[in-house]
Amino acid sequence: MSITATEKICDRNLIAAYVDSELDADLMLLFEDHLEGCAPCRAELRAHRLFVCELDAAMNDSGEIPVPVDFSHMVAVRATSDMRGVRTRSENRKALTICLVLALGGFALISATARDTIFRVARRLFGTVFALVGLVASTAYEAVAGFVVIVRALSRKIIIETGSLWPMLALLAFGLLILSRLISNYHRTGATE
Repeated sequence: MSITATEKICDRNLIAAYVDSELDADLMLLFEDHLEGCAPCRAELRAHRLFVCELDAAMNDSGEIPVPVDFSHMVAVRATSDMRGVRTRSENRKALTICLVLALGGFALISATARDTIFRVARRLFGTVFALVGLVASTAYEAVAGFVVIVRALSRKIIIETGSLWPMLALLAFGLLILSRLISNYHRTGATE
């Protein structure tokens, strides 16, 4: 056999076909003659046959590995929740940077058109709240100041002239009663208008 024919048989890598008995009779005889003189092909044939035997043994082995009942669920939960090793620290920084740039860009685009509307609504809201607080505070202040003035005037007049505190308390109760009636009448007429 010439060197070129030997090289062609080695180059064609006929070992898998030889093991599977897929070679025709002439090529099989030629390959068997080649195996007698080629140590690398004999070693490759031995390794291939060993691999096929181990593969057959592994596929035919009925020894099953016991797994828990909810094994697939545990694997799915672990795969979805444990992402620590999926991305490197630099990839996380890049993703965070991209998210921040996109968020800032979105806010810039939104704020250019909505800024005036948002500030107008906020200004109205705060104006209404401050006006309401001011109204309540001034009403409370005026009520207390009026009450103090009335009490002072009555107390001087009644206490000094009569020398007793009871007429002043009766007059104060009467004044509160009249004041509450006036306030309720005011609210009743204000509600109908």
